[in-house]
Amino acid sequence: MDAQNKLPTWIKAELFENVIKEAVGNYKRIENFEVRNALGPGENYATIMLRVKLELVLPDDSSREHTFMLKIAPDSQMYREQMSKLELFKTESGMYRDVVPEFEELYRNKGVNIRFGAKLYNLPVTNEEYLLLEDLSTSGFRNVKRQNGLDKEHAMAVLKKLAQWHAASAVRVAERGSYDKIYMDGFFNGSYMKSTEDVFDGMIPYILAVIRKLPHHEEYYGKFENKLRNLNQYLTEEIIENPHDGEFKVLNHGDFWCNNIMFQYNEDNQFQETYFVDYQMPRYGSVAQDLYYFLLSSTKLEIKVNCFDELIRYYHEQLIEHLKILEYSKPMPTLRGIHQSLLKQSVWAILTMCCIMSGVLCDPTDVASMENFIGNSEDGDKFKQLLYFNDRYLKHLEIILPWLHNRGVLDP
Repeated sequence: MDAQNKLPTWIKAELFENVIKEAVGNYKRIENFEVRNALGPGENYATIMLRVKLELVLPDDSSREHTFMLKIAPDSQMYREQMSKLELFKTESGMYRDVVPEFEELYRNKGVNIRFGAKLYNLPVTNEEYLLLEDLSTSGFRNVKRQNGLDKEHAMAVLKKLAQWHAASAVRVAERGSYDKIYMDGFFNGSYMKSTEDVFDGMIPYILAVIRKLPHHEEYYGKFENKLRNLNQYLTEEIIENPHDGEFKVLNHGDFWCNNIMFQYNEDNQFQETYFVDYQMPRYGSVAQDLYYFLLSSTKLEIKVNCFDELIRYYHEQLIEHLKILEYSKPMPTLRGIHQSLLKQSVWAILTMCCIMSGVLCDPTDVASMENFIGNSEDGDKFKQLLYFNDRYLKHLEIILPWLHNRGVLDP
């Protein structure tokens, strides 16, 4: 653990005695207990991810190592005053405990084995915000380097899994009714939207300055500036005021970028499976949210625009296939309807490009933190300079902004 985020005193070896039996089986004792940061700066913002390593002595006196992933809340003023109100841990634990198993059960009932993520474990503690999860890396899962972006093969695998998720989420509503409110609204609710205005105001000068560096920016700069300065209003209209009745709706993952997607490889480095992590920001609504969030933030520049429509078509094919498997009782969403949703809910493209893509493409840095992204300190300025003025981000903007302009996304 680093100096800023020291190991909380409640994390002790004896808390893991029962979950070890659940995960491993019988054992004699815990020989060694070690907890370390699992991710570097800039790889995770809202929470802290730890890797818990236990060296065990088994009944036959042999040794075995087992690891868990432990997510905890940061010990920061910003988290206590702002982020804790969002109930991220309550939301995500409920997703792992109730929603994800429910989706997997829908497929099992049709004779199809589909799994979406890690197993959740419980510790005998109260009044602590945490999630204890299976360590997927021990099964050959890993992330792709975020700055490189995903190639077409990986992007298609992600979209297939996303279509499976979206299909199950739509069938769940058709058969059993709405989700609990905490999943329907998620991270974006009325009280939270009021606090985002300061965040957007803080980033606007940086984004507009970098846009002015792009060739031919004068063709769309005025429209983009208007869109950006009214981003909170557009988001509020999209998320709270406009229910988009009649559109195909799903339970969005909500934070669907490459660090929240893990890929499994075998010993020959052949790609096999895709799982999702970080279910703390679900939201019921248009598929446009997850699709823009993923495709614009996390794919290679070579396919981000050139293959966008092709990838949407592939997603739609997979969506229809899995809706049919689950015997969806309502009208099937059309490819035209998906594209109409992408145009109507294009505010997600602006949000992704400005707030998510910059972080995905930024090089690792010790000043990467939620406090510095939101705040106006010297470190905050340094972080935002790194976010918005790196060559990688500029190259992506140079391609994406004219594309959005030509699609009418920047129009009022």
